[in-house]
Amino acid sequence: MSGFIFYDLETTGLAPAFNVPLQAAFIRLDDDLVVQDEVVLHSRVPDHIIPAPDAMLVTGLSPDRLAEAPLSTLEMSKAIARLLASWAPATLIGYNSMKYDEEVLRHLFHQTLLPPYLTSSVGFRRADVLTMLRALVQLEPWSILIPEVEGKPIFKLGEVCRANGIALGEDEAHDALNDVRATIALFKLMRERAPETIAAMMQNAHKSGAIKQLCAGGIIGLSDFGRLMPVTALMAAPSNAASWAVSDLSIDPSRYLDLSAEDLIALMAAKGERPIRSVKSNAQPILLPWSSEVSLAATCKLESESVYDDRLRRIHAHDGFWRNLTEALSKRFADREPSPWPEARLHDSFLSRDDQRSLERWHELDWSQRHAFAKTHISDDRAQVFGQRLVFLEAPAVLTPEQWHKGRDWLRDRLTTTDPVPWLTLPVALARCAELRVGTDSSERMAQIDAIELWLEGRLAEIAR
Repeated sequence: MSGFIFYDLETTGLAPAFNVPLQAAFIRLDDDLVVQDEVVLHSRVPDHIIPAPDAMLVTGLSPDRLAEAPLSTLEMSKAIARLLASWAPATLIGYNSMKYDEEVLRHLFHQTLLPPYLTSSVGFRRADVLTMLRALVQLEPWSILIPEVEGKPIFKLGEVCRANGIALGEDEAHDALNDVRATIALFKLMRERAPETIAAMMQNAHKSGAIKQLCAGGIIGLSDFGRLMPVTALMAAPSNAASWAVSDLSIDPSRYLDLSAEDLIALMAAKGERPIRSVKSNAQPILLPWSSEVSLAATCKLESESVYDDRLRRIHAHDGFWRNLTEALSKRFADREPSPWPEARLHDSFLSRDDQRSLERWHELDWSQRHAFAKTHISDDRAQVFGQRLVFLEAPAVLTPEQWHKGRDWLRDRLTTTDPVPWLTLPVALARCAELRVGTDSSERMAQIDAIELWLEGRLAEIAR
């Protein structure tokens, strides 16, 4: 069945590669936005992850509740994958999901040896209510109310919902199911008030819609970091067909047509005004036909159609620019150092077909066989680490004493290291609790901090033994 899957995740922290979901809520709706099914999943915190005290205070998830959750991280990951597969085809929608929840899911699947790009596979389209909300603010600002603080717009889900008459109190927000229901209500409101803009944005919920516009040539409207401008598509990156370079036609191309490949790379990475930008066709870009309505909403200096036509002609006629741009896009990230942490290397490369089959087999084996199988039958070094790590975290009793002690040493070092690392350690979490106490005058909040601190101290004592 087609339709929509609205979802939200509440996680242990903000870095997708080093955190996991603790709550996951999914609501399936038909094309008319009538609810067909609801599923809420809860998982425990895995031993190697320390949830951020701030996140626990925001969600209200106490250490006791986390310890009592029914699913392990691996079990939650497999449950989400099965659920999504059973509900496809559908459009996946969340709030700020493209930049956060989607990345959390990809890293979760990657680290539990499941296909990381499941939500981008056949049968799924992906959309983000926050992205569409930003499009409305630029194109039809009268259709939606955006709260402000000191003149700056606030796009937090709860704030936007309350400004537009949708109930989502502070005490209800940051609960996955409540947030999903509020996101659905906001999407319905946006579709009622600005049907044409939302329909146009939903065309980009699949990369084919965006690529169709990019391949058509001529002028199209792009909103990027709040700047709405006329652009023309240049080319897809040689190593990533979903990433397109586009030229901002509000800027005279004389500034870059004669640049070398190295200078073009620097230009695309520069802050502020950028004549050449990247568009992710598979991330629902705010990409719309260049019309009188779009041009009136543009936030750049507008030129006549003849000026844009002349700039298009000059771009396409400059053979040297196209050669240098091709080289620049090929080399743009070539000097990027790989991360020493396997969690942060999701996007380094795809798994081979042989490894994909080995991961499927790993999930079918008895726990007692999985550690050795990961070491001998999986060639990808990331997946090999994850496979052996999962056995230690999920079924330590099947390990040999040597394997268990090796895992225990890894866990102790991971949680207590004082080196600068991209994940939260116990000493840093305890220091954060001390910071949170300062200025806290709520007895309830202080009790929450006490409980979190007591739990963290217990983990520290346990891992030191």
